[in-house]
Amino acid sequence: MNQRLFFALWPEPGVRARLADLGERARQCCGGRRTTDDKLHLTLAFLGDVPTPRVDELVALTHRLTGPEGTWTLDRLGHFPRGGIVWAGSEAMPDGLMRFQAELWVSLAALGFTPPRRDFCPHVTLLRQARRRAPEVIATDSLPLAWSYRRAALVHSVIEGAGRRYVTLAQTHLPDQ
Repeated sequence: MNQRLFFALWPEPGVRARLADLGERARQCCGGRRTTDDKLHLTLAFLGDVPTPRVDELVALTHRLTGPEGTWTLDRLGHFPRGGIVWAGSEAMPDGLMRFQAELWVSLAALGFTPPRRDFCPHVTLLRQARRRAPEVIATDSLPLAWSYRRAALVHSVIEGAGRRYVTLAQTHLPDQ
C-alpha cells in the first residue's frame, strides 16, 4: 500500500486567514475552486505515492531536519495556466527558504527520492480551475504579507470521498536563527 506524501510549511492562523480572504476575492473575480483554509500551505517537496514501509524513515528524517526559522514575504499573485492555478508568492526568492528546501532534497535524495526537474517556485495555491488570471488590484490590501515559518511537516494526503484530507505525520520545530 502507498501513501501520497509531501513536506510542507503551514501558515500561522493570522496569515492563513488573510490568505483565505485573498483566495475568496480571487475566486469572486476568476471563478474556480478555492483552496480550503485548512489546506493552505507551502509545499517544500512533493514525494507522490510512497510505499507505507518507507514512511518511518521519512518520519525519522523529519525529526532530524534543521535549518533556521525565517520569514517569507508574499508580495504578488501569479498564475499557472495548467490547472488554472492562482497563487500567492514572492517576487524575490527568499534565500533561507531556498536553502532549506534544497537541503531537504539532499536528505531525500540520500534516501533514494528523485528531486524535481523544475526549479523551486515557492507559492501558496489559492485557486484551482480559475477561468482567468487574478488582477493584482485584488491583492492591494492583503499583500505584502509576512509569513514567519517555524515548523516543517511531513504530510499524508488522504483520499476522502471526492476530495483529500491532509494528515500531519511528523513535524519539526526549526531553531531560531
